[in-house]
Amino acid sequence: MRAYQAVTFATALLFALVGCNNPQGKNDDGDDKAKEATKKVENEVPVNIAQATLGEISSQLEFDSVLETESAIDIFPETTGLVVEVRAEVGDAIEAGQVLARLENDDQRINLKESLSRFEHLKTKFERIQDLYDQKLINQQEYDTERFDLEQAEIAYERAKIRLEDTYIRAPVKGLVSKRQTQVGERVGEGRALFTLVNPDELFAEISIPGQHMLSIRKGLPAEIVSEIIEGISYAASVKLVSPTIDPTSGTCAVKVAIDDNGLMPIYPGMFVSVRLILDTKSNVVLVPKSAIVHEGERAFLYRVENSIARKLRFESGYSNEGFVEAIGGVSQGDSIIVLGHNALKDGAKVKVVNQAYSANKEETGVEEEQAEG
Repeated sequence: MRAYQAVTFATALLFALVGCNNPQGKNDDGDDKAKEATKKVENEVPVNIAQATLGEISSQLEFDSVLETESAIDIFPETTGLVVEVRAEVGDAIEAGQVLARLENDDQRINLKESLSRFEHLKTKFERIQDLYDQKLINQQEYDTERFDLEQAEIAYERAKIRLEDTYIRAPVKGLVSKRQTQVGERVGEGRALFTLVNPDELFAEISIPGQHMLSIRKGLPAEIVSEIIEGISYAASVKLVSPTIDPTSGTCAVKVAIDDNGLMPIYPGMFVSVRLILDTKSNVVLVPKSAIVHEGERAFLYRVENSIARKLRFESGYSNEGFVEAIGGVSQGDSIIVLGHNALKDGAKVKVVNQAYSANKEETGVEEEQAEG
């Protein structure tokens, strides 16, 4: 009897333990399904995509250079004298003919007044002589002498005006004062520059083109000039001069590229710039971001998303710029191209699009970023 009770108790205890492990009597099928779903999500690679779009792109050559100006001149005094007034400072915008400084000119003013008085006196006297000569009351010699004296007085008057004018230091051209090398109270002479003027409206950069590109460069070819100091702005430019010879030492030819209009924002001589020569431009071509391209040796690929599957495509490129590449075949407008997260991808991998914050159309980029953030 006691043996029977012991067996019954052991059996009850076993059922109780099973009930504790699975209190609701459920099996492990739900856990397995959850694990499979989690594994499926974990296998999806998060990526960012961009839509391939139609746009315009150019073939370019890019060179580094330094901005120079066509008009950079030193201004010297025309006479010796004491500086009594300085009217221009570094950075001032100057018009042609504007007075920059004045030298002491009391003697010149007196000489001008004296010569003017003598000239006017002889001019009035000659008018009377002319009347007498017309009436045949004086001979030719007397007439010629009076006319000579009048001409000499006029020459002396004009010379006095020039000498007075020489005491004013004027700007011969329009520009900006880049240097001031004088001050009030200083005695200056003809051999020393007092000011330096530059014209920021006549800026250019000189570059050296490899000889193999020489046939592609011509006067008037469009270009762009970009300064690292002034971000986000490019200045329209064009080729103004192409050297007809190639330097035998470097194998390059000199090309001068001038800014057409720098009205967007001031840019100054001495700045380091990048010069982009635009050799050709294509419109309505398929563009993809450079970040989409994956290189494997000498081959290039990209990944296109099709129904959440990454498809690896051989990529053939055309023109390119700093951000985008022309796709020649294989990619169509509107295709979803992976631009981030493709480094570890394989063809046929399952992907999950995290956002679409990139666009091959620069004008749409900001809008898409806002939508992605929202």
